[in-house]
Amino acid sequence: MKKHIVISGRVQGVGFRYWLQSIAIKKNIFGWVKNKITGEVEALIIGHEKEVKDVLKLCKQGPSSSRVDHVEINEYSNNYSNKSFNIIKSD
Repeated sequence: MKKHIVISGRVQGVGFRYWLQSIAIKKNIFGWVKNKITGEVEALIIGHEKEVKDVLKLCKQGPSSSRVDHVEINEYSNNYSNKSFNIIKSD
């Protein structure tokens, strides 16, 4: 299962990317996360359905230092072969 998400709210400067990377690694999720210039956090979440759904649910709450207002979830159909979860350079 592959999902592309954009998380809005107070999600930058609060450790959101590191929090998400930690969860993804624990749940054997592949993909990436980055800050967007618009103040949102964008991520690609790839893994088994149950784990992906767990991560999406957690993203709607975020780490305790954040405030998540909205999570936009879209299907991702492109190929992605990297077998890790990385924090990538912002836009």
